[in-house]
Amino acid sequence: MSGAQISDLRLCQRYSDSGSQSARRASAKLFEDAANEEAELAEQAARASKIEALRKRDENWTGEESIQDAVLRMLVDKYKPLRSGPIRSADEKLRKAPPQVGATEPGAIDTVEALRSAVDDSVVVKTAWGASSGRSLADVPLLPHIEGHQPWLTTFTVPSHAQSSIKYGNIPPSATTSRLPPNPEVLDDKAKRKLRETKKRTEQAGRLRNAKESTLDYRLGIKSPNRHEGVAHQRPNPTSLRGWTSLVEDRIERARQEGRFDRIQGRGKPLKQFVEERNPFIAREEFLLNRIVQRQGAAPPWVEVQQELESTVNSFRDVLRQSWTRRAIRMLTLSQPPGLLTNLTLDKFIAFRDVEWEARERGYHNTAIEEVNSLVRKYNGMSPYAVRRGHYALNVELERAYRESAEDILEGITRRVKAGPTGTSSLASTWDDERESTPRSGDTNWAPIRIRDVIREWVGKLARR
Repeated sequence: MSGAQISDLRLCQRYSDSGSQSARRASAKLFEDAANEEAELAEQAARASKIEALRKRDENWTGEESIQDAVLRMLVDKYKPLRSGPIRSADEKLRKAPPQVGATEPGAIDTVEALRSAVDDSVVVKTAWGASSGRSLADVPLLPHIEGHQPWLTTFTVPSHAQSSIKYGNIPPSATTSRLPPNPEVLDDKAKRKLRETKKRTEQAGRLRNAKESTLDYRLGIKSPNRHEGVAHQRPNPTSLRGWTSLVEDRIERARQEGRFDRIQGRGKPLKQFVEERNPFIAREEFLLNRIVQRQGAAPPWVEVQQELESTVNSFRDVLRQSWTRRAIRMLTLSQPPGLLTNLTLDKFIAFRDVEWEARERGYHNTAIEEVNSLVRKYNGMSPYAVRRGHYALNVELERAYRESAEDILEGITRRVKAGPTGTSSLASTWDDERESTPRSGDTNWAPIRIRDVIREWVGKLARR
């Protein structure tokens, strides 16, 4: 029902000549209900529009923190905002402006009594700026209205009549009474026995403590000057924080007098700066711990297995390359004349193959590659996912050996050709078959490396584990 319809109904009611008193009361009730319904509808519409505006202005919480908020929070946690002005403790502030204790001034205003007297609605309230009102004090503003002023811009000012009534006491420290040992003459047998047991336990604890201190001093190379004078002259371990501080200062002073600080590495030089020190995502404690671990040479277990795997793979490839180099030089120098060997290029040596050598050494190669792959499986079981490795294939390793040993083959053949007929005639004895272990005559430093020896060494290491 609209407002115009309500007005028409009211006019009809006003100018109606007929109708009883009960009819007029029923129509008034209808008009009142219609007005209340209109007010409720208007209030609901205003509330809905306000809620919709709030939803559009502020984003709802989804349960996940955005990247911008997370980075800002971590940076604020790592680098605290600096304070403005000098930093003063609470003791300094109290010392500079101590609270004063005094009686209340005669002209002070009793705020509580003033509020109690203003409760009555009939009391005339007079404001500070001269305006008077017959309303209650709760309805009268305490301060005049200022255009554009916001409540959060108001600064609290201590009234002139307000004084502190707190007195801070200065309690002198109590005198420490020394605990004297009990007199054995006035004790009974049970107390004497307990005193002897306590003394015995104290001596045993003292001997254990002295043994630990002596062990640490021996490891650090510190010579105790009072060791030959007995236990009575040794300094006991402190029991308080001040005692430990004094002990540390004594040790530092003793080390300085002995000249230990003169041999510190990097003394008198600027400190080395690391990039990790400026990383806001790495805490200072974590950075220091990582640096200590790196300097001590410690590493996780999977890193040690990785180093072992690298060493094993490099050894296998070196043995494979040396074995093929000797075999290729021997076969080429015996099957080709020297004049034709000089015309061979690097691509010819890369494409050269020996089926007989591959068939004879296949058993050793399969055993070696299986040992390498078992070590790879062990490494993958301990290492993170991002640094895991795949298995090694024998044909891939052979192609790698053919490709990398081509330059060594070319260099060896060139050296043999330049040696002349003497070197050519002695090639059969110099580059013998890999199954022979006899060194070259006149050369005591040369000894061929056989792959079977390397495999036996690997098997022995695995058996000892």
